[in-house]
Amino acid sequence: MKLSALIGAPVANDIEVTRAVDDSRLVEAGDIFIIDSRQGPEAETYVKMALQRGAAYIISDDFYKGDKPANLFLSDRPGIYMAKWAAQHWPHQPQYVMGVTGTNGKTSTAWFARELAMLAGNKAASLGTLGLYENADYKEYFGFTSPRPAKLHTMLDDLAKRDFSHVAMEVSSHALELGRMEGVNFAAAAFTNLTQDHLDFHGSMEGYFQAKARLFSEVMKPGSTAVINVGRLESMPLLATAKGAGLNVLTYGSANAELVVRIKNFSAAGMDVEIKYNHWNELVTVPLVGLFQGENLGAAIGLALSANIGMDSILQNLPKLTAVPGRMEAIVTPNTKQPTVVVDYAHTPDALKSALESLRPQVKGKLWVVFGCGGNRDKTKRPLMGKISKDLADRVVVTDDNPRFEEPDVIRGEIMAAATGAENIGDRRKAIEYALSHAASDDVVLITGKGPESGQIVKGVTTPFDDREVAREILEHLA
Repeated sequence: MKLSALIGAPVANDIEVTRAVDDSRLVEAGDIFIIDSRQGPEAETYVKMALQRGAAYIISDDFYKGDKPANLFLSDRPGIYMAKWAAQHWPHQPQYVMGVTGTNGKTSTAWFARELAMLAGNKAASLGTLGLYENADYKEYFGFTSPRPAKLHTMLDDLAKRDFSHVAMEVSSHALELGRMEGVNFAAAAFTNLTQDHLDFHGSMEGYFQAKARLFSEVMKPGSTAVINVGRLESMPLLATAKGAGLNVLTYGSANAELVVRIKNFSAAGMDVEIKYNHWNELVTVPLVGLFQGENLGAAIGLALSANIGMDSILQNLPKLTAVPGRMEAIVTPNTKQPTVVVDYAHTPDALKSALESLRPQVKGKLWVVFGCGGNRDKTKRPLMGKISKDLADRVVVTDDNPRFEEPDVIRGEIMAAATGAENIGDRRKAIEYALSHAASDDVVLITGKGPESGQIVKGVTTPFDDREVAREILEHLA
């Protein structure tokens, strides 16, 4: 690929782009180095390193305080060109790439979509926050909700060459804003919801929404399918956006949608879900916990339908779905005299609200919540989550959750200001132990914020810590 073809503009020295990289440590002589300064504060240092290592050309946004490099192309979204090169270099993709974006529900939706494709007899994969799964097997963790272009297209190319026909992938707002998704041939993509998160990066809710909307307005190709949750008011502008971009639209929700997914009843086996689509009208028992799983199922079913999986197969396989690790995952023990314990990843105000509201119908006694807020992240959500916990839970335990480089007691104090009456226990193990030892057998204890994470980050050091393992250990000890 010529440089002019990559950037879509004539250049004096139209070199052949044999390799593009977005990590200055990997630059070799003759490479194109691509960087967006929003990825880190030391962008100019990285450019200097890339030039010292022999980079032939720089593609970046205009962040320079000093002299600009001689061979430079400026772009508001330089990551697009990294994605464009990666897609050309690793050109193969599974036939049905299913994307999902939104503040909450991405991981569960991608997980369920992969299982529905797999159970229908296809080779199916999912990639996102949990890493890469091929069919039911965990393969690797890559550290991003949406991988960088070189990693992403390497995986897609490899999956396609090994005859994987379906892949469900989480699409983050960061990846969309930074241009990492260009070149992905989405057969369908779902929008779940939009609530406060990542304002430290996007600056405003409008900026956050516009980043998500890029998936439907700029990334997806005409003729692909947008699966949109019409049960959420924030989704409505996307209907016009998707149609204006030439996309097919499949709406889902608990009512007034083409695909209706409505939870009718909770039972020991999970929940009874009503499914309506075209001539189908079925009641199916799904072994999942949580009221908001109805929305996640709706998105996953919509993606599956858009990826050539028939509704008869979907209805047959819904009872075989499994819970996502660390996402409304019930910690099962043989001791019926102990409280029900559920571990979830909810770390935003809306996710915490949804988790508590989802569990309330299944609570016979008291509803407990153990949670904290991460350090060096959006501080405005701390009092919001404190108030939500106070309003929706019967007992609240505030603890540490990856304080990173902030002082843990300061973070807890900002939560406690709005969660009066809560227990303030910084040590996360002791906080969980307090809740489990004081909860009655008909209580439900929600431990949230970390989900499947296996470590606690303090002052740059990650210490092994898994809420699920800790809860099991404490329950065994108490038994």
